[in-house]
Amino acid sequence: MKRNNIVGYGELLLRLTPSNHSQLIDQATSLNLSFGGSESNIISNLSNLGHNTKMITSFPNNSLGKSANRFLKSFGVNTDDIIFRNGRIGTYFIEHGASLRSSKIIYDRLDSCFSKEKVDDKVWNNIFNNCSYFVLSGITPSLSKECQDNVLRSVKIAKSNKVKIVFDLNFRRNLWNEKEAFDFVSKIINDVDILIGNTGSISDIFGYKYKSSNNFSELENTTKDACEFISKDFSFDLIALTIRNQINATYNQLGGLIKVDGKYFNGKSFEIDIIDRIGGGDAFSSGIIHSLIKGYNSQEIINFSNSCFALTQTIKGDINYFDEEDILEFGSDNYSGHIKR
Repeated sequence: MKRNNIVGYGELLLRLTPSNHSQLIDQATSLNLSFGGSESNIISNLSNLGHNTKMITSFPNNSLGKSANRFLKSFGVNTDDIIFRNGRIGTYFIEHGASLRSSKIIYDRLDSCFSKEKVDDKVWNNIFNNCSYFVLSGITPSLSKECQDNVLRSVKIAKSNKVKIVFDLNFRRNLWNEKEAFDFVSKIINDVDILIGNTGSISDIFGYKYKSSNNFSELENTTKDACEFISKDFSFDLIALTIRNQINATYNQLGGLIKVDGKYFNGKSFEIDIIDRIGGGDAFSSGIIHSLIKGYNSQEIINFSNSCFALTQTIKGDINYFDEEDILEFGSDNYSGHIKR
């Protein structure tokens, strides 16, 4: 039997944003409601790109939980193994930055349903029977001891079933500190097949030292050095790192690079007016997985993933709604944003 499922484990949160884009929460009188979360974003993106996906998470048994479940299903994500229980849904608030003012996220996710849920080993054994990739991030183990135990057990069972582990470092200093992150990540890093992140996350977790810059070429060199740094102690099938030259909150130069078989590949970079800062890295990750499944060569992998990264930042919300044709056209040399008629 051909394995074709991509499984993610993580928390889908309620996302609340001032209805007036770039408005402060202090100013807001109404909030837009949606959902988002790193692993669920990646899984939803991949489902939108035509892949068979499944999400393992937990929701409260109320209208918010049911709405979150419908959100995932709207992209075609399989939600059959999602657990409903009494409790609350994790929430985050976003203030979108403008000009020199940074975007800001406020978490309200302590003691959520997801953070308290213990996933039975029978669930992991069942889903990994028909699974090609397992998507995790450093956010999930930062939430609770239960989440850490779930990650450790799921990785062990996934590896025994020859499933590829995709791990996005995703360090969040609002959730845990550098030592806590290093201590946990060290327990699973040798089982990771595809490592995703950026120079900052390698610095925060593994102590890589670098000088900041606002020159994109220098950032590319620093990112390559970060790859070399992490490669000295660990071996991966592929390392993929995003590069963001943040001129200000609403104007960025975006790109990335991958390391495969000891060789580096840089893709096309994009200068973008940012509409929504959230979800770009997740789109990059989904681009990597999609490209691997499609059999793209290394240069095509990074070109496609960089296009996913940049294009997603031009729309509101966490999800990359664009299909493969849209993404490939965006990454073509003759794309300039002209109206299509």
